[in-house]
Amino acid sequence: MKFIKYRILFVVAAGLLVSSCDKQAFVDINKDPDALTTIPPQNQFLNASVSIHSQDFEAFYDLYQRIMPWMQYTTALNGNQGAFTQNWDNFSQRYGRLYNGVGDRLYDLEQLVGRLEANEQARYVHMIRIARILKAYYTFYVSDIYGSIPYSDAFQGRYGGTLEPTYDSQQQIFARLDEELKEAIATLKAAPTVPQVSLGTYDQYYGGNAQQWVKAGNALRLKIAMRQLKADAAKATAIINEVLAQPAADLMASNADSWIFVARTNFTGNDNGSNWNPSNLRAPKPIVDFMWANQDPRIDAFFTPNSYSQANINLLIANGQLPAGTQEPARRYVGSYTNPDDTRNNAIIQRFYTPRRVTNNGQEIQVDTLSFIQPRLFSAIFTDASGNVGTGRSYLPVITYADYCFMRAEVAARGIGTGSTKEWYEAGITSSINWYNDIAVGGQFTNYTPVTPAEITAYLAKPAVAFDASKALDQIASQAYLHFLKQPSEGWATWKRTGFPNPTSTVPMPTLTNLGATLVIPRRAPLGIPNPSSPNYANRQAAYDAMAQIAGFGRDPQDATGRVWWDRP
Repeated sequence: MKFIKYRILFVVAAGLLVSSCDKQAFVDINKDPDALTTIPPQNQFLNASVSIHSQDFEAFYDLYQRIMPWMQYTTALNGNQGAFTQNWDNFSQRYGRLYNGVGDRLYDLEQLVGRLEANEQARYVHMIRIARILKAYYTFYVSDIYGSIPYSDAFQGRYGGTLEPTYDSQQQIFARLDEELKEAIATLKAAPTVPQVSLGTYDQYYGGNAQQWVKAGNALRLKIAMRQLKADAAKATAIINEVLAQPAADLMASNADSWIFVARTNFTGNDNGSNWNPSNLRAPKPIVDFMWANQDPRIDAFFTPNSYSQANINLLIANGQLPAGTQEPARRYVGSYTNPDDTRNNAIIQRFYTPRRVTNNGQEIQVDTLSFIQPRLFSAIFTDASGNVGTGRSYLPVITYADYCFMRAEVAARGIGTGSTKEWYEAGITSSINWYNDIAVGGQFTNYTPVTPAEITAYLAKPAVAFDASKALDQIASQAYLHFLKQPSEGWATWKRTGFPNPTSTVPMPTLTNLGATLVIPRRAPLGIPNPSSPNYANRQAAYDAMAQIAGFGRDPQDATGRVWWDRP
C-alpha cells in the first residue's frame, strides 16, 4: 500500500521543548506578565500543543489503567480482576492541564499579540483564530467528562482579571465553543487585509495552514454537536446541518486532512520503563475474536502475535513440553478474557494464563498463549523482543478523517444532513485501515505486514462488516469503537452516546461481572470535594449544586458512575 506522507515538523535543539532561556522566561512571566513581551506568540502555541499530548500520567492512569479496561480495549496480565470498574484513583489528569499548560498558554498568545503595535497585530489574526480552535478543543475535552468548569472568565488572573472565576455549565460551554469556532472558521476563510505571520513549525498539526484549520474547526463543531443529540436535539441538528452545508473545500476529505500531532520517537517515552510503556496491556478477547473471524487488516497494527512461533515450539519440544512434530498454529492472535468471573475459572487460568517456560542458552523464555497490545502504537521507542529500539514516529490524533467519516455516516443514518450512510460508513472503515497502516509503517511496528487494497475489499464484504441498513447505527458505532483503540476516550464517549458496543452488537462488549454481580462502568470524572477555605469555594459549590440536578448525576460529586449534562439516558 502506498504510504501517505503526513506532516512531520521538527524543532531543532530541544526537540519539541523550548530552550533553557525560554524556560526561564516562562518562570519570569508567572511573576511578571510584562515579561511576555520577550516571547514570540507562536511559542505559546507550541507549548500548549506539546502540553496537550505529553501527559504520560494521563496515558498511564486514565488510558491504560482506567478507560481501556473499562471499555474492554485491554486487560491486565491475568485478565480483568475483581470489581476493577470501581477503582478510579488518580483519574483524571486532564482538568489541571487546561489551566496550567494549555488554556493559559493560548490566552497568553492573544495577550502577546495585544502588546504589539496596531499594524503588527493585524498580521496575527489567523494565528489567534488557530489558537482559539485548539483552546476550544481542549476545553471541550475537559468539560466532556467534568461538566461545569471555569471558562468565560478563566485564564485572566495575571492580567487583572478575577482570581475567582465562575463555573460555566456544560451547556453554556458547548454553546460558547461553537460560537468561537464559527467565528474562527469564518475569519480564517476570509482574505486577510495584510500578510499573516504563519505558525510554521510551531504548529505540529498543520504547519500553520489556515485552510486545514478550517477543516479541523468544522470537524470539531460536528463532534461537539453530536455530543448534544440527546440533550438538545434541535440545537445539535441545526449545528450539524450548518456544518455540512459548508463548501466541500472546508470539510475533511482524506487522511491527509486528519488533525494529528506527529512527533519524534521518544516523545511518547524514553525507554520501556516510562509511564508510556504499554507492555503489560493484554489484547482483549472480544475484539481479537471479531477481528480474527473477519480478517480485519488492522489486527497486526492493534495487537502482537502470541509467543508460539515455530522456534519457541521447537524449544518446547526439545524440553519435552510438547510432542514431536508440533507445528506453529495458524492463529497466533489470542485475546485475554475481559470479564473478572471468567478469569477465576481454573480451566481458563490453566489454558490461557499459565505460560510455559523454557531455557535457551541460559536465558529463560516465557511462551505465552495470549497476545498483547501492539506496544509501538502507544510508545514509538519501545524495544521489541529482539532488542531493537523503536526509531519510528509518534502519532497522537485529535480528529482523524475516519472519525469524521463515521460521524457523517451516523448523522446520515439518523436522517440529518445529506449523503449516503453506506458510502460514509465504508469510507470510515477504509480510511481507518489506511491510517493504521500509515502509522504502523511510520511507527515501525514489529511483526507488521502492510495492508493491500484487496484485503480492504475482502473485509468490507464480510457478513458482519458489509453495510446493513437495518442495523446501521450498530455497525457504525462498532467500527468507530474499533477505530478508537488509539483514542480510548472517544471510544468511551461513543459507548455513552450511542449504547454501542454492547453484549449483542456487531462488535460485542460483554457484560462484566464480579462474583455474579454486574459491574457498573464509570461515565464521568469524579469531582474533587470543595474546600470551604478555598477562595473560589462559593463558585465551585454552586456549580456542583447545579450539576446535582442533572438526571443520573450520581450519589455525590465523586461518583464516577454518574452523568454530565450531555450524557442522557
